[in-house]
Amino acid sequence: MRKLSLIAALSAFALPVFAEDAALLMGVERYQNLRRVSNATDVLDGAQSLREAGYDVSTLSNGSSGDMARLLDRLAENATDADRLVVGLSGRFVTDGERSWLLAADAESPTYFGLANAVSIDSVLDVLAKTPGQAVLILGYDLDADSMIGSYLREGMGDLDIPQGVTVLYGEPNATDTVVVDAIAMPGADIMAFVQDVRWLTADGFQPNRLVMQTENEEGAAAPAVEATLQFWTDAQQADTADAYRDFALTYPDSRYADEARRRLDEIENDPVRLAENAEDDLSLSRNGRRDIQRDLTLLDYDTRGVDGIFGPGSRRAIRNWQQSNGFAQTSFLTAEQINRIDAQASRRQAEIEAEEERAREETERLDRAYWEETGARGDLAGYRAYLNRYPEGMFADEAKDGLSEDEVDQNAAAADIEAGLNINPVLARLIESRLAQMGFNPGRVDGRFDSDTRGAISRYQTRSGTAATGYLNEPTLARLLADTFGR
Repeated sequence: MRKLSLIAALSAFALPVFAEDAALLMGVERYQNLRRVSNATDVLDGAQSLREAGYDVSTLSNGSSGDMARLLDRLAENATDADRLVVGLSGRFVTDGERSWLLAADAESPTYFGLANAVSIDSVLDVLAKTPGQAVLILGYDLDADSMIGSYLREGMGDLDIPQGVTVLYGEPNATDTVVVDAIAMPGADIMAFVQDVRWLTADGFQPNRLVMQTENEEGAAAPAVEATLQFWTDAQQADTADAYRDFALTYPDSRYADEARRRLDEIENDPVRLAENAEDDLSLSRNGRRDIQRDLTLLDYDTRGVDGIFGPGSRRAIRNWQQSNGFAQTSFLTAEQINRIDAQASRRQAEIEAEEERAREETERLDRAYWEETGARGDLAGYRAYLNRYPEGMFADEAKDGLSEDEVDQNAAAADIEAGLNINPVLARLIESRLAQMGFNPGRVDGRFDSDTRGAISRYQTRSGTAATGYLNEPTLARLLADTFGR
């Protein structure tokens, strides 16, 4: 994912193509890994009023860092020749006390040295400084949020270094569109008087006695040229979002592209997959919550290709396969009901696995005990040896070893040390078990773990091969076992 570096994005300006006034409105309400910010996209509701007032307006709702960078590039280009600049940002902000950032929708939990996918407010202010006296920055966020994030960051806004001539307005997210419609884009409206009247906005930076962005005799934007309409239509297609097509259809209702914009908007808003994606977004699943879902799906034999809390292609494929098996539409996006069902199925499966393991343990102990009764329980050396050959680490192994001579016990310990020196990894261990199974020596489950079944199989192979039946491998025995065609 592209990391947002607004400083880099603003490093090279080009002349604007169409408008002399520019505006950028971005709101992030739904975050992939962070809590939702209610009403953060309300800031976009002022877009049409700004367009009617003659601004070239870019909008973005719930954008990733890459989408934000694209629109910030455009703002930086337009700023060099603009007479008026308006930027509205709303969502989740973090600060170290001096610097502040707006987090993009794909931002991870921020850390001081790992802050990525974020917009630098200081850099936005640098752009607004291009039009002193006619530059407004609107910031919408929870004004009461000041929770610490690690040792160096907290939620909210720090002390901004506001350039001369730039006005900054602070308010709750649901207030950001009102100041645009009723003050900034309203002919003759005084922004300073508006702020004083409403009381739910706070001003900082440039605060003249009177600040009018739209004079009463100033007409709105002229009818767009064909080239401008085409450029805006190209931008809408590149964004390919409901917001982009809606903005185009409202701004240019008579354009030859308007019908196509409405058709694509209808497709997006009624596309079941996109609707399912939006519904899952509304759940605001945390990264730990996504890990839990991945674990549950893996337990149910739907491979998510990892348990990392990120729903990538593997997780989406697993969700889609689960939905198909359970009679749901195969959107690859989850609802609360589906998550609940997955959790219930996984809990049942876990209980079944534990019950199966308990039954297997009880059966292993029963067989172990029965074998002991027929061998070592009789109290002779042959019985002790027979039991240890089959169950070298069994329930009665210590008792059998006590019945053998110290020399024989030492020999078994030495055999175990020799095998340990072979450094048999799990892959080779599974191959050994597989070869024993192919030759009929019944090593139990082929899982790369040498349990009592595996030891017994090795011992039987050694007996059949005419070597000491210790139940442990040495280099000659291992080489012969892997090359042997006996029993095949």
